[in-house]
Amino acid sequence: MCVADDNEVREFIKLVASNIKKTRQEKGISQLELALMIGQKSSAFYANAENFAKDRRFNLEHIYKIAKALDVDVSEFFKK
Repeated sequence: MCVADDNEVREFIKLVASNIKKTRQEKGISQLELALMIGQKSSAFYANAENFAKDRRFNLEHIYKIAKALDVDVSEFFKK
């Protein structure tokens, strides 16, 4: 059985965050606006997760809510 190593997982998380950021920017929505749309009280967590800073990352609930807020299919965030 082939299991992804930690580096591969980190690259996958970065890919998802990058695709979320790209889609958000294409829609002309700020980090703060989207953070509030998905129920975050401030943009700090959102900004860190989107930029993979401080080892913050989006969970499945975040990704689902972001897809709904941006009116895109969630699969868009997983494309290379």
